[in-house]
Amino acid sequence: MLQHLKIENYALIKHMDIPFERGFIVITGETGAGKSIMLGALGLVLGQRADTSVLWDKEKKCIVEAEFLLDKSLISIFEDNDLDYSEHTILRREIAPNGKSRAFINDTPVQLNIMKDLAESLMDIHSQHNTLTLKNSLFQFSIVDAYINTYQEDLLGNYTSLYLKWKEISLELDNLEAKETEFQKEASYLQFLSDELTEANLTIGEKEELEQEVKLLNNAEEIKSSIFKSINLLDNEEGFCATNLIKEALSNLIKTKSILKDLEEVYNRLDSTFIEIRDIISELTKLDEAIVFSPEKLTLMQERLDLIYRLEKKHQVNSLEELMQIKEEIDNKLLVSSNINEKIEQLKTEQNNLFLKLSLLAKEITKQRKLSSKTIEKEILPLLLDMGMEQAVLKINITENKTLSINGENDIEFLFNANLGGELQPISKVISGGELSRLMLALKAIMSIKAEMPTIILDEIDSGVSGDIASKVGNIMKLMSKNHQIIAITHLAQIAAKADYHYKVSKNTTSNSTFSDMKLLSKEERILEIASIISKDKITQNAISMAKELLD
Repeated sequence: MLQHLKIENYALIKHMDIPFERGFIVITGETGAGKSIMLGALGLVLGQRADTSVLWDKEKKCIVEAEFLLDKSLISIFEDNDLDYSEHTILRREIAPNGKSRAFINDTPVQLNIMKDLAESLMDIHSQHNTLTLKNSLFQFSIVDAYINTYQEDLLGNYTSLYLKWKEISLELDNLEAKETEFQKEASYLQFLSDELTEANLTIGEKEELEQEVKLLNNAEEIKSSIFKSINLLDNEEGFCATNLIKEALSNLIKTKSILKDLEEVYNRLDSTFIEIRDIISELTKLDEAIVFSPEKLTLMQERLDLIYRLEKKHQVNSLEELMQIKEEIDNKLLVSSNINEKIEQLKTEQNNLFLKLSLLAKEITKQRKLSSKTIEKEILPLLLDMGMEQAVLKINITENKTLSINGENDIEFLFNANLGGELQPISKVISGGELSRLMLALKAIMSIKAEMPTIILDEIDSGVSGDIASKVGNIMKLMSKNHQIIAITHLAQIAAKADYHYKVSKNTTSNSTFSDMKLLSKEERILEIASIISKDKITQNAISMAKELLD
């Protein structure tokens, strides 16, 4: 429950430090005094966003601090967010003049969404305009589902968890199928390119070898001719050649080399030259024999080179290494496409399995919703009767639409009739403002029995009622306060008199500023405040007597 609220530098509130107790608390005050401003400030620690427009003094920061008394059921929220749990937990928001906002839980800085998650388990604020949410199907579902959780605690949780997973898989599946469609547009061409390169059976260094071979074959006749002439110059049968001349020189020197020692060295060198020339002749002969001109072989090699050149030009590269890299990239794309197909089939299986589970859960939810609707229809009648709607009937219509959504496969409609014998119609068509407020309060009352919300704030939910009905509305709020801390902002004396604690918000004006203040009223002050409400600000003795009677 809310134990303490401290507000500094917010709108018309310069400084406010208010303690709260258990039970039924009312807040009154003239229009514009600052009741709604206080709720706005409280909304900051509940995770709402704000800007510097809320600063009373534009040079100072705004601080809103709320202390709550917690039970141990909320420990998991603290553990999940690595926060220290305390039975007395303080939520604090600070808005600096530069617009920077900070949030704290027990003096630990936290993200705003963490504060909001915790606050949603601590307090429910229902303002006058929120009454219109009763016409909203999501709110209607929340009312009915509050009863389902009583009987099947995990039913809705399991469904929601599976549904979100199903939607996630469905979205991923849509994205993959879109990618797969794009891949299919080029898959056949990519496969053609891959097959073409595979069939080419390229090897590193092949192009250079082929280019050399083709060059050799194209010049084979010229090469053989030059080899033949060279061999003929070195050795021939006609006698005039290098080998014969050297042999003749050696023959001339053989007789005299022994006489002149230096001549023997020259002779040996010449003899070595003769041997080298004979070896060269042998090598030239082998080269000549190795060169065999074949038009067929040249044609095949040239065709192979043409294939390589064409592929290089086609893929805009200059080497076989680059071509083979292109081949690898193409095959990787085809592999990705293949993997996408496998993933799509896997996701379809998961999607179908989840759909079957969701369908079964949805049918059970439909069953439980219809049961809880009957219970709500029954339990709300005495409350409507107590608030002067003796002939009112609420009918909750649950239908199946066969389309899975976050709400199962149901449509929901609240039908209402306030008069005997009247036709049940959607509440948006037949209910008046006062009736809508009373119906909302009745629903809040029966939901409060099921909910674990420690604090419920009702902001002028009594709008449109008066007289004896107002007193009965106050009785229901009093009843709700047995299980919850109820804080009601009201303009009705009958309701204010039912409270255990009564606060008054007032607006004060000085020579240079206007600010709001709030104080807990004593019994005597309550009498005067309630009398003021009764007599429309001009307190009469009769109004004081009526106020005392209401309080007694």
